[in-house]
Parts: sequence; C-alpha cells; structure tokens
Amino acid sequence: MKRIALIIFLIILISCSTEKKNLIIEGKINGIKNSKIYLSSIEEGKIIDSVNIIDGKFTLKTYMDATKEMSMILGDKNSENKFDFISEPAHILFTSSKDKFVYNGKIENSNLYPDYKKLNNQINQFDEKDIEMLAEQIEISIIRDQNKYDHINEQRLKLNQKKILFIVNYAMSNASNPLSAFISYKYQENINKKYLEKIYENLSDEVKDSYYGNKLSSIF
Repeated sequence: MKRIALIIFLIILISCSTEKKNLIIEGKINGIKNSKIYLSSIEEGKIIDSVNIIDGKFTLKTYMDATKEMSMILGDKNSENKFDFISEPAHILFTSSKDKFVYNGKIENSNLYPDYKKLNNQINQFDEKDIEMLAEQIEISIIRDQNKYDHINEQRLKLNQKKILFIVNYAMSNASNPLSAFISYKYQENINKKYLEKIYENLSDEVKDSYYGNKLSSIF
C-alpha cells in the first residue's frame, strides 16, 4: 500500500513539475558542435537554467510567473556573449550563429519580443550617439579646448533628455503593454518621480498588477 502511495506521489510530482515549465526555448546555433548555454535573469543576476548545446541544438525550460528581462549566455555563464530578450509563457524558437551570436539572434513565436527589440533599438541609437560624442569629448580634452568640451557636454545632456523623453512618451502611449512598466522601471533613476507616478497611474490595471508594474509602484 505504501509502495502504491509512493508511486502516485511521484507521478503527481512529475506531472506538476512538467506543468510548471511554461517557458520553453528551442534553439539552433549554426557553427557550434558542442558548447553550453545559460538562461539568466538580468535583474536578479542569477542562472535560471543551463544545458549543453549538441550539434548546434538545445532546449531551455523554466517556469515564469511574470514577464521579466532575461539573457541567453553562450559558452560561459560569465561571458559577455549575451542575447537579451523579454520572457513570457510561450514555446519560442531561437536561431543564431556562433560568430555573431548576439547580432544574428532571432526569436520567433513571441508576442512581446518584436516590441522589445524595436524599443531597445531606438534606445540604442541614443546610446551609440552618446558614445560617439564621448569619444570626441575625450579627444578635445587632450588638446584642452574647454569651450568645445563644454559644448559637447551640453549636447550630451540634451541627448540624454531626449532619450528619457522618448521613454516617458512610449510608456504613456502604450498603457496596455507590459513593456511600458518594464522600461520605466529600468530607467527609473533617470526619470523624474512625478513622471513615474503619471506613467503608473496611466497604466492599465493588468499592467499595474504585472511584475514591473508592482516594482514601479514600490518606488513611490
């Protein structure tokens, strides 16, 4: 009788464990025979899952109770070879290549990733421009032209203001998108608290109750 009870318990345990794997990532990376890949939570900085890549193929699985920003890390868990994405309960497909893991990375069958990618690309444009201006500023500092240095510094400050304004406008214009709460929380230190409050108040009830919606409300 005890043996039967134990078997039933194990079946239930295995069944529950299977049900909890609501994020499945099937991947194919060209040019790789054998390596390792890690699934990491960016905000929490911890490894969620890891598997061996065999003949370029792998499957990562985990349970997601909330939409969070995550990374797939190739080779070593401390590597900078990271592909960032936004998680959601789904069976997604990921393809890339060994030499250009991040650049060639593509995700299919995700509702949120296309918006996440577009949003990141737009923010990266501001960041890339800032890096260009910083490089110019460093060169000018060598020849000690204070006027030019100060002028570029002013331009960089204006550029950052434009970036934050873009983020605020995005969040206010997409009240039903979980990415609005995510991006506002991510850049909270650069956004005036009164604007963060307005963003939160404008969010849909569903987004307010999301992981990043709750994180945003905890700031006030």
